[in-house]
Amino acid sequence: MRNFVSHAAVLATLATAGACAPVAEPIVRPLPTGAALDTAGRAFVQSVVPPQEFQAAVQRGTRSETGAPGRGYWQNRVRYTIRAEVDPRTPRVTGSERIVYVNNSPDSLPVITMNFYQNLFRQATGGLNVTRFQVAGQTLGEVSQPDYEANQREGRRTAGYLVSGTLARVLLPRALPSGDSIVFDIDWNFKVPPGTAPRTGFEDALGGRVLQVAQWYPQIAVYDDVVGRDVTAYQEQGEFYLDYGDWDVQLTLPAQYLVTATGTLQNPEQVLTPETRARLARAMQTDSVTHVVTRAELDRATLPGTNGRVTWRFRAENVRDFAFATSNRYLWDVTRGTIPTGNGGTRHIPVHAMYRPGAPFWDRAVRHADQSVEFLSRQMVPYIYPQLSVSEGPIYGMEYPMLVFVGKPTGQEERLYEVIAHEVGHEWLPMMVGQDEAAFPWMDEGITTYMEALAFQDYFPRSNHWAEPRAQVLQATSAAGSRLQPLMTHGDQQNAQLYGVTAYYKPGLLMRSLQATLGDEVFFRGMRTYMNEWMLKHPYPWDFFNTMERVSGRDLDWLWYPYFFRNVSFDQGIAAVSTAGDSVRVSVRDFGQAPGPTFLTVTMRDGTTARATIPVERWLQPSTRLQTVTLRVNGPVARVELDPEQYFLDVNRRNNVWAGK
Repeated sequence: MRNFVSHAAVLATLATAGACAPVAEPIVRPLPTGAALDTAGRAFVQSVVPPQEFQAAVQRGTRSETGAPGRGYWQNRVRYTIRAEVDPRTPRVTGSERIVYVNNSPDSLPVITMNFYQNLFRQATGGLNVTRFQVAGQTLGEVSQPDYEANQREGRRTAGYLVSGTLARVLLPRALPSGDSIVFDIDWNFKVPPGTAPRTGFEDALGGRVLQVAQWYPQIAVYDDVVGRDVTAYQEQGEFYLDYGDWDVQLTLPAQYLVTATGTLQNPEQVLTPETRARLARAMQTDSVTHVVTRAELDRATLPGTNGRVTWRFRAENVRDFAFATSNRYLWDVTRGTIPTGNGGTRHIPVHAMYRPGAPFWDRAVRHADQSVEFLSRQMVPYIYPQLSVSEGPIYGMEYPMLVFVGKPTGQEERLYEVIAHEVGHEWLPMMVGQDEAAFPWMDEGITTYMEALAFQDYFPRSNHWAEPRAQVLQATSAAGSRLQPLMTHGDQQNAQLYGVTAYYKPGLLMRSLQATLGDEVFFRGMRTYMNEWMLKHPYPWDFFNTMERVSGRDLDWLWYPYFFRNVSFDQGIAAVSTAGDSVRVSVRDFGQAPGPTFLTVTMRDGTTARATIPVERWLQPSTRLQTVTLRVNGPVARVELDPEQYFLDVNRRNNVWAGK
C-alpha cells in the first residue's frame, strides 16, 4: 500500500522533524571513543528468541524451527457469495452475502470475530448498516457489551453479535467443531466514502466519477495456529490479515459503467458489446497494447442491460479479499503478459489498465503493470493468478488480489511507474504469501519496497532508485533519534509521521543489505523458498528469519536482532591505509552499535579496481573493533572506499573514503 506514503511526503515530514541534523549521531546510546572503543562489547548481537505463542506452535508441529510450515500446519478457509447493487450517483452499495466458514483448526470455536471495516468512516458516511444477520439459519440480533461479557463469563449460549468499532464478535448458536463448517447470511449497505478516506472512496475528476471500492463487506477475521482469534481493530494505519478462499460476486450497475475487479469476468457476453469482446480476444493474440475501449466508445462499451442496468459476475479462487473499481469514463487498455511456469514453459494472462482521459502518463500504465508482473515473476516466483488489473482513481496506491488502485502521482512518468510497480509487487506479498500486515508491516511493505526497486531498476536501468529512500532513512535516523521505532513494532503503534521509514524504506534497504551479504544466488534462492513454502499461507517473521538461515546455512541473528528488534547505528570507517610495493594494507574500524560485513574497493590511478570483503563473522567477537586486510594492486592507489554501492545504512559516510596523495 502507498496510500499515505510518497517520497515527497516523507521528505516533508523529515523536514519538520529536524532532518538536517548530522547523520553520524548514534541512535540508541553513545559508544566509547578512543582506545576504550576497541574493548566495547556487542550488546545488540543477541539471539532472536520467538515469543511463547510461536514456540508453542513449533511444539505442536504447526510451525517448524527450519522456517517451513510444520507437518501439522492448518488454516481455516472461507467461501463468499456476494450480490450487490451499486449506485454510483449517491454513491451507495447495497449487498447480500453468504459466507461458508470452514474450521480446519483443532479447536471448537464458540465465538467468531468479523471485520466491519466501513465503520472506520462512521462519522462521514454512517458506516456499515446491517439489516439482516443470520448464522446457521438463525437470525441473530445485536447484544450489548454487558450481555456479551455475561455470556462469556457464565458460559451461556445466547447467540448474538456485538459491534465495537470495526470489529463484531459473534456468539454462535452452537460452537463450531473442528472439521465442521457454518453458514452466515448477511444483508448490509453503506455509503462509499470520499476519496480522501484511506484505501477506498469515490472521486469526481477528469470529467467523470470513479469509485474504488474495498473493505466493503462483512468479513470473517483470521483464526490461526499462533495467536488464535485476530481481534485487531482497523485503525487506518495498519492493514489487513485475511484468510484464503473463493469468491463469487455479482455487481449490478448502470449500463456504460465499466468494472474491473478481483477475479475473472464470467459473463462478458451479458455486459460487453460484441466489438468490445472481439478486442479483448485480439488482445490475447499479441504483446502490443490493444485499446479495448477508446474515447469514441466511452458511452457505448457495454450492452444496454435490463432497465438500463447490467450485472457483472466475477469469480476468484484462492484469494484473500475482493475489491472493484468502476466508472463510466474509463478508457480500457489491455496487453498480454507472459508468466513463466514451473516446467520451463510460459503462460499468458491479460493485463488491464482502466483510466479516465487526461490522467497523466496513464496511457503507459498497462506497460508498467505488464513489465512489473513479468519481471517479478522471473525474479521471485511466478504470479499465480489468471489476470492483473490496474485502475486509476482517488486512491494513491493500494493492492487487492488481481487488482490495484493507483492515483495520479505528480511529476514524471517514473512516479506513476513506482506506484504501479509497488502495488503489483504486493500481489506477491501479501496476496500470494499472506502475512499479518497490521502486526508486521515490514514483511509486507518493506519487502515489497525492495521488489519495487528491483523492477524500477529494470525498467529505468540508468536510475539509482535507492538513493532517495536511503537519504530519507538516514535523515529520519538523525532527526528522530529514539522516536524511530524498531521494525518489529506493531503497525498501529508506529509513529505515523515516520511510518514510511519504519514500514517501507528501512526494511527495504535491509533486504538489499541481506542480498549483498549472502550473494545473489543464495539470497534469491532463500526468497523463492520462503514464497513457495508459504504460498497461500500465513507466515510470521520467525518463519522468514529461519528460512533465510536454513537456505543460506548461516546464523543471521546479527542482522535480525539489532536491525529489526532494536534501533541501532551502523558505522564503519577507514582507520589507516598504507602502501608498499604491489600491496595496500587497509585497517577498518567499527564505530557502530551493530555489525555488518565490510565491502572494500581500492581504485588505482589508472582506474582499475581491486575488491575485498571482510565477512561479518569476523566482526562478531565482543571486543573486535578493528580489522585489517591486505590487497594486491597493480599501480599507485588513488582511492580506498568502504561500501561504495552503499549496501548498508552507514550513518557516517565521511569516514568511508581515503584519497591518496
